[in-house]
Amino acid sequence: MRGKTFDAAAYVDAAAAASGIALDEAMRAGVIANLERTYAFARLLTEEAGLAETEPAPVFRPRAPSSS
Repeated sequence: MRGKTFDAAAYVDAAAAASGIALDEAMRAGVIANLERTYAFARLLTEEAGLAETEPAPVFRPRAPSSS
């Protein structure tokens, strides 16, 4: 996400048009605000915490219980 810009208003407008959803101005403003907040959280996780470069954890595969 480094070096890229995100236009929440353009995204909301395009998604609403593609979905056939009519948003009044108050609703549109709230959706844009929430999307910008979500984007900010995602940036914190990927850029600040370095998660973009972190390897995922191995998959947990439980073993069948042993009979004793």
